[in-house]
Amino acid sequence: MKVLHVSDLHIGKRVNGISMLDDQHYILRQILDIAEKRQVSVLLIAGDVYDKASPSAEAVTVFDAFLTDAVAAGLRVLAIPGNHDSAERIAYAQGLLEKQGVCLPPVYAGEVERVELEDEHGPVEFWLLPFLKPGDVRRFFPDEEIGDDYSAALRAVLGACAIDQGKRNVVLSHQLVTAYGTAPDRADDEIKLGGMDNVDVSVYDAFDYVALGHVHRPQRVGRDTVRYSGSPLKYSFSEARYGKSVALVELGEKKPGDDVGECVSFELIPLVPLHDVREVRGTLADVLAMGAAASDSLADAGASADGVCDKVALGNGSRDGAASVAAVRDASQDYLHITLSDEHPQLDAMAKIHEVFPNAMMLDYDNVTVLIDRPQTQLTADPDSMDTLDLFSAFYESQVGNPLDNEQRDFARKLIAKVEDSVAKGPDGQEEGAQ
Repeated sequence: MKVLHVSDLHIGKRVNGISMLDDQHYILRQILDIAEKRQVSVLLIAGDVYDKASPSAEAVTVFDAFLTDAVAAGLRVLAIPGNHDSAERIAYAQGLLEKQGVCLPPVYAGEVERVELEDEHGPVEFWLLPFLKPGDVRRFFPDEEIGDDYSAALRAVLGACAIDQGKRNVVLSHQLVTAYGTAPDRADDEIKLGGMDNVDVSVYDAFDYVALGHVHRPQRVGRDTVRYSGSPLKYSFSEARYGKSVALVELGEKKPGDDVGECVSFELIPLVPLHDVREVRGTLADVLAMGAAASDSLADAGASADGVCDKVALGNGSRDGAASVAAVRDASQDYLHITLSDEHPQLDAMAKIHEVFPNAMMLDYDNVTVLIDRPQTQLTADPDSMDTLDLFSAFYESQVGNPLDNEQRDFARKLIAKVEDSVAKGPDGQEEGAQ
């Protein structure tokens, strides 16, 4: 049996104020194409279907279309709610959906939903464990010492499951799972203080494959068959250097005496986004030249957008397996965090950047060395004898360490003249003394 493991779709998410729905629709279609090409039977979604507990109508429409296409392709879909989801909303119409091959578990009420499927090697039992907190569990296990311990809570929940070790067992879970006290590698915006919500990987020892969600970087936890699939898209710039993938899991025959997980093999299949999320560093002139080169190269029938990235050193993140679609991806349309290394702030920098990189999201400067090493200047002229432009120029030089260049000085002159003219006219727009 071939199973495709995904998680953390976060449908409806906005990154730096920009909706990701088009990107999500694109990547979900790519996931279904992979499933069809690799003859997958079961699609696992390990939580965080939506980005919010109350998703927008547009987000629901995207997920509805995804499920409709998945069922049309003959896939069985098994999904659980994550910490971003509302378990009640995810479970809506579960009876009707189950008849169509889509299983969304009910709200946890003391038992874990189990789905048994068959292949040529016999039954496979899938256990659909939603995101749980100790408070969700304690009342169902009054004799267990759970307290606020996530590991104890999950151990009690899974310990109550009638697991047949003679069968192949797969569990979907959406928790922060640690191995030997070491937390998984997470993006900067996923890291929280403390560690009270950690679940020890030993809790899942009875399962041949553990399909995890919650952490956005694909990785194993403890053993190869305990895996985070990671999110299908990069949702922050701290993820820029990581590639995205889906886990194709094959469940072979489980023979008597086999170790847990011995019947499992897997492959990571790279995903290629509609817009990559990348970080770019350089002077404003360099960045503008990169954007122009990207556009020119895309127009050249003999060049690919991926080649543009290599040529101008824009790239961040993996593009393994991307060759088949790289030629149609316009690198100038990517979501960029741009760090300028110019010695001083540039006029209208973001507006100029948007002319060549229209989807640039963030702009900052890294000129700390310049600021630390700048010479300290002192005002030697009498301020009362200086006009406004000279005063501003002296102030600028004292702060930045460099005098205004000609373009900056001309801009400042025009701005000061405009302000002084406005002041002279007064609040009613008339010259002082006018009747």
